[in-house]
Amino acid sequence: MIAPEQKARSTYEYLMNLTDDPDVLEPLRFLREREIVHFQRFGEALQNVKAYMDSKKQFIIEKPEFMDTNKKCTKCR
Repeated sequence: MIAPEQKARSTYEYLMNLTDDPDVLEPLRFLREREIVHFQRFGEALQNVKAYMDSKKQFIIEKPEFMDTNKKCTKCR
């Protein structure tokens, strides 16, 4: 997800270098800045995911008795 934002940003910068028309430059600047913000937010989200995956937090759900095929369920008939 990060590479497309970088590619878009460099494309907008390339297009900006081709013109001096303010009516063309203004939207290109806006779009470039938007891609920079997207890049930053994706980077932050990636760091959050990495931190979560590296943490020792795990959710372990015990298998209910009726699902254990090795035990005879006392509640089942």
